[in-house]
Amino acid sequence: MRAFISLLLNTATYLNWANAASNSTRHCKPLPSSPDWPSLDQWHALNQSVSGRLHAPVPAGSVCHPGQPGFSNTSCTTVQTQWSNSTWHAGDPWSVDYNDDTCLPDPSAPCSSAGYPAYVVEAVGASDVQAAVKFAKRTGVRLVVKGTGHDFPGRSSGPGSLSIWTHRIRGIDVTLNDTRATAYGGAASLKIAAGSQWKEIYDVAAAHNLTAVGGGDVNVGIGGWILGGGHSPVSSWYGLGADQILELEVVTADGEYRVVNEKSYPDLFWALRGGGPSTFAVLISVTVKAYSPLSMTVYTYEYNTTANSNTFWSLTAYFHQQLPHLSDSGAMGYYFIWPSVPVPQVGAIGQINGIWFFPEKTPEQVKEIIAPIEKVILSSPSWANDSIVGAGIPEKWDNFMDMYAKNTPQTVGTDGRLASWLLDRDALSKPLTILKNQLYKSSPSGYPILGHMVAGKGVRDAIIPGGNNSVSPHWRNAIVHEVIVRSWPELNITAKNIETNSLRNEANPALKALAPNSGAYVNEADPTIPDWQRVFWGDHYPRLFKLKKKWDPEGVFWCKPCVGHELWDVFGPDTEEEVEWGIGQVGGKICRK
Repeated sequence: MRAFISLLLNTATYLNWANAASNSTRHCKPLPSSPDWPSLDQWHALNQSVSGRLHAPVPAGSVCHPGQPGFSNTSCTTVQTQWSNSTWHAGDPWSVDYNDDTCLPDPSAPCSSAGYPAYVVEAVGASDVQAAVKFAKRTGVRLVVKGTGHDFPGRSSGPGSLSIWTHRIRGIDVTLNDTRATAYGGAASLKIAAGSQWKEIYDVAAAHNLTAVGGGDVNVGIGGWILGGGHSPVSSWYGLGADQILELEVVTADGEYRVVNEKSYPDLFWALRGGGPSTFAVLISVTVKAYSPLSMTVYTYEYNTTANSNTFWSLTAYFHQQLPHLSDSGAMGYYFIWPSVPVPQVGAIGQINGIWFFPEKTPEQVKEIIAPIEKVILSSPSWANDSIVGAGIPEKWDNFMDMYAKNTPQTVGTDGRLASWLLDRDALSKPLTILKNQLYKSSPSGYPILGHMVAGKGVRDAIIPGGNNSVSPHWRNAIVHEVIVRSWPELNITAKNIETNSLRNEANPALKALAPNSGAYVNEADPTIPDWQRVFWGDHYPRLFKLKKKWDPEGVFWCKPCVGHELWDVFGPDTEEEVEWGIGQVGGKICRK
């Protein structure tokens, strides 16, 4: 057990914020140096109520900095080696997958705890979560929730906050022939504790000869993924993660433990399934449908041509035009659009590669579906000025879980941001020239485009407990979830501003132009996008906003971009302007409007 560490209140930035907060007549969430910050006696009492598992931040990268306690060259080497490993970050109470650059494992970089939560409750059960939520409600401190820290918008961390770390709330229970699941098309149920990650969930499902609807990255945790909607490699067959939920155990903003299902709290049940994490409640466990084993043919493919050329972008447009037909034929999966890929002894090439999953189809059937498309691509079509080469390989799997559990997790520990848009049949059926121009505009600097064909029929016709949920209606008409990536060097604010402005003002609008009435997936999107309420939740937002005020009237849960965050203003030091920290994180004082 880690010793309780009192927080040193000595940063000038926090002092500036505190002074500004004390001069305000509005209700603001207290900061560590403000007069209304909880006393050490209050923190000690919270520590006792959670059996000594309240911790003050020790940034993982601090071991690389000679001026920091715990400096060690040996430990530094370990941290540097693990910095890109999401499993390692998940096992640390403070660290998250995507940098805020507060304390990098680099001796030449600055290091402080200013970008981290002020304290972390290491929760091992519902009572710990209740204690933390009640403390936040009573004192007004900002509250955040971290499961694994795999959160692109940065909702799982916050400077000067109290964080609930749920990663140690573990366990997966299987109930075969659960009538709650069979009533909605399942074969069994999985009760999954909040700290679980998809690798272990997939392993349990495979051991019981079941199929689980889970994350594309096996290191993703259950919490934020499923509460935000949760797309899956098998979503096109079974629906989204939120569509599988039968019941949730949660702690709501009043600190009460509740079992939520379609009968007990129907409005909260609706809101939790798609309304986003850290908004209505803290997840303790979720019970979901699981299915019988799913056989499929996996088709791995690659098409190459001249880098960033007219032919490459025409190929990209033609490829997108084929996606509705592939989706109708049962395909689902992932593709990567690489405008320029360095190849030794060759130079740069433009490449499209990816993997299709065809449930309950043989390799021969898959070849029949793919052959006409590849015939056009590889036979010098009229839109190609350069040659195109490529091939695909089908492979039969009797149990999808056996194959996908071996998937390699993403590399993390970088600075970056995503933008995304949900593309429907009309968008993907536009003329080649229009698709080509808009896709090029979305990635003119050669950044990759990531395609997730994870919607279609399975999401449109999902069998949802309770009849409906709060997942954005945009998902129900979509075929593809298209993602654009931007990154920048660590600690380079100028580069960050260039890339994030380009993403928000150029790249995302280029995709939006293809489907102007569609929207984006809140878990993998630009948190600063305008009109975010409609973009992330469509027509569901007014009801979500009403329920936020019902279930969390005091704003105990606050994050960006989250339902109800517009009820608060965020101010930086000595300014009245909203500020951004890190990857979507927010620093400064947060005040009720």
